[in-house]
Amino acid sequence: MQREDEIFTLPIPTPFPVGDVNCYVLRTETETILIDCGPDTEEAWQAMQHGLLNIGLTVSMLDKVIVTHHHADHAGLAYRFSEQGIPVYGHARLRPYLEQDQSFLSQGDAFLQRLALSFGVPEEIRALLPSYISALKWLGKGQLDHLLQEGDSISASGRYRVIELPGHASDQIGILSQSGVLFAADHLLARVEPNPLLEQPQPGDTSDTKRPVLAYMRSLRKLQGEQIQIAYTGHGEAIRDVPSLIEERLLQRKARGEQLLKHITGEQTLFELAQLTYGNRLKKSFPLVMSEMKARLDYLVASGQITVIKRDNVLRYTRKGALT
Repeated sequence: MQREDEIFTLPIPTPFPVGDVNCYVLRTETETILIDCGPDTEEAWQAMQHGLLNIGLTVSMLDKVIVTHHHADHAGLAYRFSEQGIPVYGHARLRPYLEQDQSFLSQGDAFLQRLALSFGVPEEIRALLPSYISALKWLGKGQLDHLLQEGDSISASGRYRVIELPGHASDQIGILSQSGVLFAADHLLARVEPNPLLEQPQPGDTSDTKRPVLAYMRSLRKLQGEQIQIAYTGHGEAIRDVPSLIEERLLQRKARGEQLLKHITGEQTLFELAQLTYGNRLKKSFPLVMSEMKARLDYLVASGQITVIKRDNVLRYTRKGALT
């Protein structure tokens, strides 16, 4: 008689406002798999080891680590497992974030400056932008041992497959079982909508990679075609009514775009619109606000409600048909 697979949640502390990240141990008849691993802090590493001990495991008893995407709270400790001979699996786009070679970091600095210029961020603020490597502070330098892509099986049983869900991160993957269990990481969260974050381009990227909100919405619709009974998330509680949450998130994205539309009264830059929308709050979460504003504007451009032109390397947005 086949033993039922076991799923254990390991809450791991992070230095981020979001709080704990949920890592998961999936134990099948033949394998013990860790899904995500927490940020590169000593507190997180101790919590990971204690969490494993509480379910009768040690690091050496793991067969593999699967990283759902490159954000530090999910991937930061991957190198610790590699050091102990546990292979790390993830999407190909995860690799440069783990390997962190100098050219990738240098290109990242240039990317941030170009991005800020295109948003119309004043020069005095652009000069204060942190280096790209500072964004990787809690992401340990390591290696990616095995690549995962759409449809790959992650277990010997063949009951769990990879589903690519770009949007929040371009390398975001989910793990979906034949019985409708989804490890959704940050693609679906019960209490908040994940921010479609802007990323440094990689070789072979298309223009779509520059508009992560459109990828995010496609990934939501992709899940509508799956029979999902429960989604285990990267933060907070599991989701049992996935179809309703997906509809809610799609409507939220539409509402966020339309909320911004009322501020577009002429030819304006992203930074100018961010000031109107967020006011003093802009300073507190500058990178996240920039990504969120780009997401709203990309949605409005894609839905034909506004137009965008680039002049002097700066993006400028107007309502469709407006005179400038």
